[in-house]
Amino acid sequence: MPSFIDLLDLHKRLDKLFLEHQRWLIRLDLDRAEVALDGYSAALRAHIRDEETYMIPLYGERVTAPIGGAVEIFLNEHQKLRTLLDLFKQEIEKIRTMDDIERGVLFLLDSQHLFKRLLVHHDSREKKMLYSLLDQVTTETERLSLFQQLELQPKSTCAATVQRRDMAPSFSDGPIAASQAG
Repeated sequence: MPSFIDLLDLHKRLDKLFLEHQRWLIRLDLDRAEVALDGYSAALRAHIRDEETYMIPLYGERVTAPIGGAVEIFLNEHQKLRTLLDLFKQEIEKIRTMDDIERGVLFLLDSQHLFKRLLVHHDSREKKMLYSLLDQVTTETERLSLFQQLELQPKSTCAATVQRRDMAPSFSDGPIAASQAG
């Protein structure tokens, strides 16, 4: 039976994409770090769009939000994540012009720590509130129908839904696969 909790697997896949970006940064390969960041950013933004288009409105309609689980909190965290992604992209461009690239990379990695902490808190809030409460107020048929509309599919529902590969970044041929090949 499909569950919104299945989306936590998608969060793990996104984490792996971000790790690839950081690995390229450590290697001081700014071109590959930027490509990996672009892939991660596109995937995370698609997931956020899915949540804001389908899940959060449904949550707002059907769930009495517990303390710390208001719709506005999820939307504000999404905006912070998007803003930080934009800043990371700008910082890579700034690093390209620096004499001390290592210093720039260290600054960027340090600033990404805040982003990762926000993600941990956000993922926890989604697991405890958004996803688990949506599971309680939706039927299996509703979940299947909703999952079919998502840009990024949880792995466990792929057999029951059609993956929208034309819209979603691929996790199998993106930056992770490229780094393993090269």
